Amino acid sequence: MAGEGQILRAAREEKGWTLMDAEEVTKIRTRYLQALEEEDYVVLPGTAYAKGFLRTYAKQLGLNSEVVVGLYKANPGSMDESVLQAPLTPLKTRPFWLRPAIALLMSALAIALVIGISHFTQKPGETVRSEYSPPPMPEAPKEPQQANTATPSTPDPATGASSAADNGASTVTSDVLTAKLVFTEKCWVSLRVDGQAPLEQNFLAGTTKEITAHQKIEFLVVGNAGGVSITLNGKPYPSLGASGQVKNNIVLDKESLKTL
Repeated sequence: MAGEGQILRAAREEKGWTLMDAEEVTKIRTRYLQALEEEDYVVLPGTAYAKGFLRTYAKQLGLNSEVVVGLYKANPGSMDESVLQAPLTPLKTRPFWLRPAIALLMSALAIALVIGISHFTQKPGETVRSEYSPPPMPEAPKEPQQANTATPSTPDPATGASSAADNGASTVTSDVLTAKLVFTEKCWVSLRVDGQAPLEQNFLAGTTKEITAHQKIEFLVVGNAGGVSITLNGKPYPSLGASGQVKNNIVLDKESLKTL
């Protein structure tokens, strides 16, 4: 399966950067960037540094930093903060509730600061999208107009069953593209539907997702090409690649149906 390190390396190579180029842009030393791509976190000074470096590196590469950090947290090779930090001896004279209260206060101040910065830097008419809550994948749009224009049900003389539902289903299939994704391994996906804003999500093995579009579905990045199979309008789509392989810019449109 592709981890955060493989995704970072693939994005850097796609930009044509060397590690020295990435160091110049991110201001992070080359040995640390290499450690991030190889997921060798023992080289880094600590967990806080690892998360900070991952966020900075991912942003400069045009990736969703919170998705990358989420993969790092799920990585069994990530460092345990309890090992890196020396134990603190509480002062006996302090009330036991003082430290949690300070932590809550600092968290509230941090959230207020983020909201304030987003408010003052937002351009007129621009919608702020926080990196801390990635947008959900698109659901199949409801099309109630099909019910109004469908051919009235006509009983079959032999069976008495109506064929109107079948007629309606074939009409929808010809007007839209429906891609069903079945994930057999953990996989991170970034896609765009009908030219809208890119959507990103991390899927676990055993999950499925159905996406509907009127023109095309663009898979900008597939973090684990062998971990997902696609059915387009009920027809199996060829395999995107091998397990652990990163694939970019895969387009599904009505021309794709002609090749199936």
